[in-house]
Amino acid sequence: MNGIRYSPDSVLVPPNPGALLEWAATHITHVGIYQSRYSLFSGPGRLTNRRCSVGGALDVAAGRDRMVADRPYDLEAISTALDDAYRILAEHLEGGPVSIPLGREPTEHHKTVVHLWTLTPGRTAQQAAAALRTAAAVAAAADRLF
Repeated sequence: MNGIRYSPDSVLVPPNPGALLEWAATHITHVGIYQSRYSLFSGPGRLTNRRCSVGGALDVAAGRDRMVADRPYDLEAISTALDDAYRILAEHLEGGPVSIPLGREPTEHHKTVVHLWTLTPGRTAQQAAAALRTAAAVAAAADRLF
């Protein structure tokens, strides 16, 4: 993960899509899966003992509720990496490129694909972590090509 180790309270944010996906996989493994992405991560202990959705884990990997004011973050780079992570994961879950409906913003559609996959009845944290890790491997392999 480019030297960034998983810690639910870490203020470090992974710098690329593959590292974001791997961080999210580790997070899901530690906290479990919750089949919704709203009303999460608020209050004390928000990251250490609250389960989360796959999209929620990606958002937390990208710094949601973990960033601190006295540390500089490249928000544009993080946003781009997060968008790419959602796209790569959505493509993995769909088995190939995701068709974007006319008039729909691509990242929002990718997030919807991920969210709907998360909502599948019986979805487990192990399945979610495996999907995130497979997508992370795809992202890492693509990074090595360029």
